[in-house]
Amino acid sequence: MTRLAEQDICYIVERLERYDKILRDKTGGGLMDIAAFAVDAAAADLRAAKAKQKIGIVPVTAGQGIIGGFSDTVRGILAFLGAQVFVTKATDVAGLAEATANGATAVFIADDQTCSLIDLRTGQVADNSLSTGKGFAAALAMQAGSLQGKSVGLLGAGPVGYGAAQALTARGAHVYVYDCQAEPLRKFSSMDGVAVVDSAAAALAQSDYYFEATTASATIQVNDFCATTLVAAPGVPLGVTAEAMKCYGSRVISDTLEIGVATMLAVLLKGKQTT
Repeated sequence: MTRLAEQDICYIVERLERYDKILRDKTGGGLMDIAAFAVDAAAADLRAAKAKQKIGIVPVTAGQGIIGGFSDTVRGILAFLGAQVFVTKATDVAGLAEATANGATAVFIADDQTCSLIDLRTGQVADNSLSTGKGFAAALAMQAGSLQGKSVGLLGAGPVGYGAAQALTARGAHVYVYDCQAEPLRKFSSMDGVAVVDSAAAALAQSDYYFEATTASATIQVNDFCATTLVAAPGVPLGVTAEAMKCYGSRVISDTLEIGVATMLAVLLKGKQTT
């Protein structure tokens, strides 16, 4: 999981309604619709399941410590989606005990390496990175109308990219994946519908659409766009250049937490593993 900074998330809650509308304009569905599509569920069914869950967000001090505003931002996103949610006053193990004592059926926890939503009753874990990949793949599919027979250039072979590749190929896309490191690419070599290529340029040149899942900036530039290019870009920092965003921002779906957290909630409500 990319470690976010306070400035990456400080505006999210106050802009959720606006962002939801932007997503509807681009894809035909809002946050909950995209998340439901990501787990192959009807949004109405997930809404009905929300009454059965109460989520406790537990701040975790391990590693570099708590990111300012992170817990409240996650709470804001989940509350916007209609979930019963609260943030514990205590942190770490004491926070888990507090969440349980307050009737939580699930807990949201995150440190520098992992961000998970855990169902305390079933032990199911919704992982943020995998959920983000699946959620953005769903958003791209909704924006495109269909991914069947289309090619997607996937930049970044980490957990987000892996979740994206699973979801993209399941929707009929052929994926060309590139990463600057060889090791994370190994797990893609046996995936049906996925070809490992030797450069970002090769991945983009062969593709109808792009999925930017790196932690680098400026990987997708204005001259990488053609008349029909669409981009899903969950990477932090944003991998699409400012010039490209100015020209083609209406064709780019990007956020730092919203779609990933919404998809984690959808996984929890459906009761389906993300792995």
